[in-house]
Amino acid sequence: MAVLVLCAMALGLTGCGSGDPEPARAHQGESFRIGVAERPDSLNPFTAADRVSEEFFLLVYDPLWRLNATGEPVNCLVEDWSMSSDQLTWTIRLRRDVTFSNGTPLTSRDVKFSYEELDRYDTVYADYFEGITAITCPDDYTVVISTSFVKGDMLYAPVPILPRSIWSDYSSAGYDTFDNEQMIGSGPFTRLLADTGPQEESWTFQARENYFGGSPQVGEVRFIYYATEANAGRALSIGDVDAAVGLSDVQLTTLEGVPGVQIIQTYLPGSQIWALAFNTRDSVFSDTSLRQMVDYCVDRDRILSMSSGTSGMAGSVWASPGTDYFHQVYAPRSFNQETSRSVLYSKGYSDVDQDGYLEFVGSYEDLVLRLYTSTQDDWSSTAATVLIEDLGELGVQVTWNTTDGDVTNVCGPKDDWDMCLLSMRGNTDPVIAGMPFRTADRGLTGWSNSTYDQTFAQMQTSMDRAAVVGLAGQLQQLVYDESPVLILGYYSDIQALRTDRWEGFDEVLAAAGGLFGIGSVDAYMAIRPVESEAS
Repeated sequence: MAVLVLCAMALGLTGCGSGDPEPARAHQGESFRIGVAERPDSLNPFTAADRVSEEFFLLVYDPLWRLNATGEPVNCLVEDWSMSSDQLTWTIRLRRDVTFSNGTPLTSRDVKFSYEELDRYDTVYADYFEGITAITCPDDYTVVISTSFVKGDMLYAPVPILPRSIWSDYSSAGYDTFDNEQMIGSGPFTRLLADTGPQEESWTFQARENYFGGSPQVGEVRFIYYATEANAGRALSIGDVDAAVGLSDVQLTTLEGVPGVQIIQTYLPGSQIWALAFNTRDSVFSDTSLRQMVDYCVDRDRILSMSSGTSGMAGSVWASPGTDYFHQVYAPRSFNQETSRSVLYSKGYSDVDQDGYLEFVGSYEDLVLRLYTSTQDDWSSTAATVLIEDLGELGVQVTWNTTDGDVTNVCGPKDDWDMCLLSMRGNTDPVIAGMPFRTADRGLTGWSNSTYDQTFAQMQTSMDRAAVVGLAGQLQQLVYDESPVLILGYYSDIQALRTDRWEGFDEVLAAAGGLFGIGSVDAYMAIRPVESEAS
């Protein structure tokens, strides 16, 4: 192999901001208010898992590389970087002008601490550290990361770099004991604690005028919690907030035509994906054709119309439509109960005793499938009702069980379930999105495919994004063909904002399809009050 030395100086042009020596000052007192219909589950990166928390972390903490609005990685804390000839050693040189919001300089030790501890604590970031074998700090501004394989997705890791001087105090007691109310980070915003009022109802982030990437053009961003999507939508329509996110299809109608309001309906990389998983260890669904029998019997359009109206689309593959690697499958299966019935008959199931239910001819045992759902997934009760009804028309019995917690706590490497309805989230990084289907990660369905494993390894180690996209498409097709999981639908993200008050976001909307949840801080850096143009 020819000696490969990659340098990313050019990436710094659009990383965490413009990097101009005299950044534009924030509009003091200008508050961009966002109505959200869900609270963050935690302000602590060691315990948080939901998307509101992730949005907060995006504002407060910097990663080594950020994603811009088009989903491309750009330098953030990194000044430049290079790789060894075998592509197994990354030498990263950090910017020297970065401080945390408490004034402490950011150094290589903060990077090493954040990567190692967020991995050791098995956080939501843990998958991004796969393959990293060692991290060393030759000096305060150099980080050397060694890997066991070519880590093609290194630049896509949104790992927040935390101040070691603060977090290391909690290493003994446990990082989950730290409430992290102040949220000290190096990012473009800092948490502003209100003097009065319940902290859990709103969260304010003030722009840092001395941010190394250039100050945001808005004074602060304030997230305000509303108990329902309807309340958040109403608050937008009457001007109590400037944007509302996580809206339902009802708001598409109620907000349509409201002067000054722009509605955005989009599929983001992290949008919700609805799925039906099979226990392939079970004697029934170890057979691929029987998994596909259920697929022919799933009326996706009916499920979507009953549970989400116009805010979703029928699903097929595990990638979100909002990603650059989304793959349209070949020869998609459509709702066809006659095909399902033919498969059942071919596999030896028939209504032998004429009681309306199918039995296996060899044993005369009824075909009874055990389905699990979670009360946390509002859509799953509708999906379960439709699925049970459609399978019942074929003579297939389904017992329905619910759990208050995560359905994967019930449906795992056990043999007492057949199907479970669950929600997944897409990801900008196909490596992270495709991991659950590897043999090494088959804890849920038990499915294993050597071709998938080999192709995944190629994707994981590729530094060529075009090649990654092609390999991701092959992986999606493999899962679709063997059907250990059926993707039922993609839930679109509905947002709305006041264009009569704010501007500067047109390029971000065109590139990313939204403002909130795009995995980029670009929107918050660019948005500005309309009157600023005339001032």
